[in-house]
Amino acid sequence: MTLTLSRVDYISVGVTSRGTTRIFPPTDPKQTQKFAVADHDGILQVFGTKKGELQALFKSLPGPKINKMILGGSFGTPKDKIFVAYENSVKGFTKKGKLFLEFDTSLLDPISALYVLGPDLAACARDLYHRYHDCKDADSYLAGEILNDVVLLPSDNSMVYAILACSDCAIRVLHGTMRPTVLRLPSIPTVLAVYREKEIESSERVLLGTIDGKVGLLTLQGNKTLRITWLINSMGSEITSLDTFELQDGLDILIGRQDGIIEVYTFPDEDMSPCLRYRYNAGESISTVVGGIIGAVGYPEVLVTTYSGRIFGLTTKPPGLLEAGQSDTVIAKLKLEIHQLEEKLAEERETNNFMADPLAPLILAVKHRMVLHEEDASYSLSVELDTSIDNILIQSDTPIVLLDVENNSAVVSLSMCNPKEGNFILATYRCQINTNRLEMRLRTIEGQPGTLQIYVTSQVQPKCCRRILVPIYALSSHKRQHIEDAETLAGGPFNELRLSGNFTVNEMHAWLSLVLPDIPERPHLYDNEAILIYKSSFIGTILKCKYKKGSAVFLGENISTIIILRDILTREATKRKIKLEVFCDVAVGSISRVLELVKPQLDGAHELIEKIKILDALEEFELKTNPKDNLCTKYQDLITNEQNIRTQMAKDTEVLNRLHGVITDLYVDWERAKGARRISSKSAAEKLNDSLESKDFVKLLQIFTGKVISS
Repeated sequence: MTLTLSRVDYISVGVTSRGTTRIFPPTDPKQTQKFAVADHDGILQVFGTKKGELQALFKSLPGPKINKMILGGSFGTPKDKIFVAYENSVKGFTKKGKLFLEFDTSLLDPISALYVLGPDLAACARDLYHRYHDCKDADSYLAGEILNDVVLLPSDNSMVYAILACSDCAIRVLHGTMRPTVLRLPSIPTVLAVYREKEIESSERVLLGTIDGKVGLLTLQGNKTLRITWLINSMGSEITSLDTFELQDGLDILIGRQDGIIEVYTFPDEDMSPCLRYRYNAGESISTVVGGIIGAVGYPEVLVTTYSGRIFGLTTKPPGLLEAGQSDTVIAKLKLEIHQLEEKLAEERETNNFMADPLAPLILAVKHRMVLHEEDASYSLSVELDTSIDNILIQSDTPIVLLDVENNSAVVSLSMCNPKEGNFILATYRCQINTNRLEMRLRTIEGQPGTLQIYVTSQVQPKCCRRILVPIYALSSHKRQHIEDAETLAGGPFNELRLSGNFTVNEMHAWLSLVLPDIPERPHLYDNEAILIYKSSFIGTILKCKYKKGSAVFLGENISTIIILRDILTREATKRKIKLEVFCDVAVGSISRVLELVKPQLDGAHELIEKIKILDALEEFELKTNPKDNLCTKYQDLITNEQNIRTQMAKDTEVLNRLHGVITDLYVDWERAKGARRISSKSAAEKLNDSLESKDFVKLLQIFTGKVISS
């Protein structure tokens, strides 16, 4: 069931945040719908189509950056009131632009999520949720985790249900001041959208998008019970916007993604799974997708707003379909717009040439995102500008490995660096014309924290440069796990690190935020003790952290993880002149546990490399032409699956060296933990080399323990 959509460009505004474009409910089926958009310049605009042309119906004066926008209205009436959030305040406008509400929420941080349901207004700032009823305090909740989004659903009584998307891979449901219901997810929820059908919003169903590209449907049942049904379970770029709308032949799911992809899926029913009907790449991240009838009566479309402020429609109206007698008018209008743009460009160039202060800083709106890919323990780093990118310079004071990205068309240049001066990587990405967004891939090295500095220049303003600082964590490949899964992640045997001293819970929490990613905003206390559980995305070892005032205990299957923690935490305590008592207890069984986890990966890497060698040899001896006549069944199967084999190898060409490095580091840290003489990585590699090459794990274990083990 394919869908044909045509792009119609409408207008450009300033840089936009997610969810800052909304379509007003239809008032007349014979008319198009109006829509409102707000940007980082603080400007709110309302647009509508008249006589086939998009016209501005209202435009506010510039002001503080608008972070969120939502439509609201009294129960039983259309949602045609505009609510915008800027800093820690909310303003309300009618669709004609009349200001009817100016409300200071008294929140300390800027509002990051907003929702309005009748007289109830929910606002989130960092990890704090607060609800107001008729602009008066109703209830609040300190989640201790960054809150990504919020929606309100009606309840049977005067209360409402608040659905919170939390950065600890959880959905929380609040009902007044009662304790929240928690639904754990496999990844971080990034966006929520109330399910709607024919302009009627559901009172119990909410769409959910995640950081790894999945889409689910939340169903709120009685007594705050929440159930999730995964609609789209395939992984992809982060979901930034969701909506449901009937474009053609039934209800569709509209999806906007961080990498600029817009997708339309059929909404599933009992007999049909979701089917991809349409895909389009906008070239920059999507702020909002929403369905409506904007350009022409009778032709539904997807209204799209991008990060840089481009607004366009993907319409069901066939391309080139012009009403009789209007073609000349349209062409004349386009020529006038081109002339106006040329005059504006000439004016900008003249202004740049005669600036009073050529060194005066210009402002570039830069957005970046760094996301861990668990399957290969690498990071995806995306950088986006509101204009075309000229160059991106990357500098790192810690060793990192830059990886190839298939859809990255930039030209990469590597410069010579001197690691002794704290400069390990210096790379320049020179972008092609009209590139607003660039994605890079990198891999860090466990135990070597640092800072990644990114310098971005624009093609339009080459003299302007923005710097971004991205922390590289010492245990960067570790991912935080749900505390409720502690029994499932029992693991062991564990090496133990115990620390005691005159430190507070918040101090230890701050120190851990230098070592581990995704540390919560505030420590979650259980009987006055904070608990964190992490799992290595590369080899699968478990780390458990328990700390309270004056004492901390860390249990790790991998002794390398424990040594890294010990070194960094003691260093931070020394900086603050806090004396620590340190005790480390090593578990001999932990070595065999790590080797047990590494062995399947090591065997798989060896097998893959052998297959590549065989394929290369067959190609060299020209035996692939008629494999059935010349080769055995085993080699014929290799040739049949050659593309998959080479693709798998291309994903991580250095996987074998990385696995050898894990075992080498394990041996070095094992010797350190036992208090024996220090051994260099080079000496350890030489000692372990024969056993690693032969994959003799019994001999490896003998080297670690110093004892002869009978096979």
